[in-house]
Amino acid sequence: MESLKEICSRIELQKEAEKAILAMEEKQEFSQEDKEILRLTEAENWEKARESLKKSIGEDPQGMKILCCMLKAAAISLEKYREQEIEDRVFDDTMKCFTRFVEEHKASYGIYGFDRDFWTGRQLSLQLFRLGELEYEKKGHKEGERYISIHIPSDALLTPEKIRESLSRAKVFFEKQDPSWENVPYKCCSWLLSPALKNLLGKDSRILKFQEMFQIEEVYKDSDEFMEWVFKRKDIPLEELPEDTSLQKNMKAHLLSGGWVGEGMGSLKPE
Repeated sequence: MESLKEICSRIELQKEAEKAILAMEEKQEFSQEDKEILRLTEAENWEKARESLKKSIGEDPQGMKILCCMLKAAAISLEKYREQEIEDRVFDDTMKCFTRFVEEHKASYGIYGFDRDFWTGRQLSLQLFRLGELEYEKKGHKEGERYISIHIPSDALLTPEKIRESLSRAKVFFEKQDPSWENVPYKCCSWLLSPALKNLLGKDSRILKFQEMFQIEEVYKDSDEFMEWVFKRKDIPLEELPEDTSLQKNMKAHLLSGGWVGEGMGSLKPE
C-alpha cells in the first residue's frame, strides 16, 4: 500500500498542507481510528465513519485532521481501484479533488484548509470518478431508479469538445466497471443549469452551451449554491459581493434588483 507521502505526491497536494499532514502521521495521530478510516472507503459506511472520526479527533478548525484521515483512506481506495483494474490516472484525477478543495479554501478565506469532508467520501468509496473535465457519481440502487449524476469541478474547461470527450469516456468507463450501468440516464443538478443565466451571459457563453445539452426538469429558485462557486463564499452581503468578472458584475446587479439564480436539475439529451 502506498504511503501517505506518496498519496500527497500523487495528488500534488500543496506543500504547506502536505507538511501539516505528514507531521500528524509522524506523531502517529489517528492510529486508533484505522477501522473508521477503512470504513471511509465503503459506500454504505462512509457517512457514519466520517461522523465518528470528526467526533473522535475533536477540535479541527482548519480541517487538517479530517483531511489526514481521508488521505490515509485514499491509500486504501487506490488498492480497490487496482483490484477493479481502474487506471491509476483515474485515481489521480479523482483524488485531486482534495487539492482543489484546499486551494479553494485559501481563495475563500486566505489560508489553506479543508471543509469538504461532507462530500469526499463519495470519491473515497468509489462512487464518484473524474473522467476528463467532469465528475460522475453512481446514484441509486438496483431495486430503484439509478442514474449517473454529473458534477462540474471548478477547474473544468467547458468547451463542447472537452465535454463530449468526457462523456464518451464516462460511458465506456461505467460499461466496463459494471455493465448494468450501461444504459442508465445521466443527470445534472447545478447552478449552471439555472434558467436565470440566459439573461446574465452572452449567447456564445460556454455555460449556456453546456446548459443546452440538458432537458431542464426542475428549478430550485431558493438554492444559494451558486454563491460558493461564483463569489467564493456564501456569507458576503449582497452589497459587498465582488465584481471581478462580468458574470459577478451582472449577477450582483441581478440579485440586488431582487432577482434569483438558484439551480436547475436536468437530464442529458440523447445525441
